[in-house]
Amino acid sequence: MDFSWAGIQQSVKTFWSKLSSPQKIITVIAPLLVAIAMVYLITWAGRPQYVAIFTKLGDTEAGAITTKLKDLKADYQLADNGSTIMVPQQSAADIRLQLANAGLPQQSKFSFDSLNTMHLGETDADRKLRYVLGLQNELENTLKTLTGVQDARVHIVMPEPSLFVDAQKAATAAVTVKLIPGTKLGDDQVRAIANLMAGSVEGLQPENVTIVDTSGNVLSDVIGKSKDLQHLTGSQYQLQQAVEENTRKSVQSMLDQVLGSGKSVVRINAALDFDQIKITKQTNGPGAVVSEQKSNETTTNGSATGGTPGVTANGVPTYPAATSGVTSSSTKGSTTTNYQVDTTQQEQVVSPGAVKHLSVSVMADADTVTQAQLDQIKTIVGSAAGVDQTRGDQIQVAAIPFNKTDLQQEKLAMENAQKRQQLVTYAEIGAAVLLGLVFFLVYLRSRSKKARAEKMLGLNGSQPVTLASAELLMAQQLAEEEAKFQLAQKNTKTVEQLQKQKTKEAVDTYSRNNPDEVARLMKTWLSEES
Repeated sequence: MDFSWAGIQQSVKTFWSKLSSPQKIITVIAPLLVAIAMVYLITWAGRPQYVAIFTKLGDTEAGAITTKLKDLKADYQLADNGSTIMVPQQSAADIRLQLANAGLPQQSKFSFDSLNTMHLGETDADRKLRYVLGLQNELENTLKTLTGVQDARVHIVMPEPSLFVDAQKAATAAVTVKLIPGTKLGDDQVRAIANLMAGSVEGLQPENVTIVDTSGNVLSDVIGKSKDLQHLTGSQYQLQQAVEENTRKSVQSMLDQVLGSGKSVVRINAALDFDQIKITKQTNGPGAVVSEQKSNETTTNGSATGGTPGVTANGVPTYPAATSGVTSSSTKGSTTTNYQVDTTQQEQVVSPGAVKHLSVSVMADADTVTQAQLDQIKTIVGSAAGVDQTRGDQIQVAAIPFNKTDLQQEKLAMENAQKRQQLVTYAEIGAAVLLGLVFFLVYLRSRSKKARAEKMLGLNGSQPVTLASAELLMAQQLAEEEAKFQLAQKNTKTVEQLQKQKTKEAVDTYSRNNPDEVARLMKTWLSEES
């Protein structure tokens, strides 16, 4: 193999001429893609990794730090809308020390550390103001540690103490929180913030704390409400919604099967009784004998007999003498019986949640139902929903023409979407068929070229078709076509002369460019003839 520069160029040209068009494209694009990937990987590997040195900075602090970093000619990046400063990892410690030496980040707010020093000419009012400002700053830092809170501002109003209790004003506080996007504070978290403020500020009550977010929503409305009452109210509302929705689904599914989907609308309004009732019932039975007492008494008496009393002549009464008489007796009896009455006491607790009042409204499409069907629907729906006329339940059924504009638009949009999907499918199928047809035509063309080459060389299976012979054949074909074109234009030479001249030129050019192939071809011919 010739390793000279000309030989290398000739080998490259020969290799390139042997490639087909797709192979040439792949040969060019593949190294290019590999080179681009290598450059990207080298660039990515050499790029420094940034780490955050300060987070949740204010605009003033971030501006002062970035100005100092520019003076130090240090590389940095900003994140989180400028509140986070990031520097290369290998120089993070050095940059942090240099900024600390420059007094950055510089706290622009008061803190409890400022109370350690006394200022010349400072009054009690000034010191109290510094205390309030420091307390606000400390509470802000504490609130920032809560989950979901990105930033916070606290304002405290502490009125002057009064000698009269009635004239003493209560302390108040206002808290503004900036939440992390996508988060929301729950009621318990809001109460926790209020209790934290009340426990940190003297004389501050949780109900005097106003909490808002940066979107303008008042979050402290839940502080004055009882937690148990809120939970009960929420449970009642959920129970009412569940009763209404279950009843509506039951009636709606029944009407959809009869009238068709979208032909009726059902709405339920249920009033539930959430009063808890305790019923106590006492029942008295016939009773049983507990004690019984009986007493009897017998009496016997004797009496004398004599003459009849009278009066003498002188008017003096006379009494005859008594004689022996007869004995009499009497009997007396009494009975006392005590009974214990049987008592049954029953207590019944009625749980809340019973339906107190129910209203059912049904609207059907006037194009679908008749008046006779409306009467039947009213009766059936009332029975299915459990309407009780004795407790004041109501049911209303009406036939109203429905507005089908939206339904028609949705139907038209679905049809258009289906048509577009069909067009996309047909386009994909057509592209696949066209691509297959192109490959098939390319294959047929290559086969036809090979067949013509074999025919013109006179091989037809008796001699192997080499690459050099095929290239020579193509050169001859090009020469013939060019000769025909020149003959038609100039009409100066015959077709045979032009073909011979062009064939000779093509053979000479190919021989000069491919001496190795021509020599190999000549050896093949000579060996076949011998």
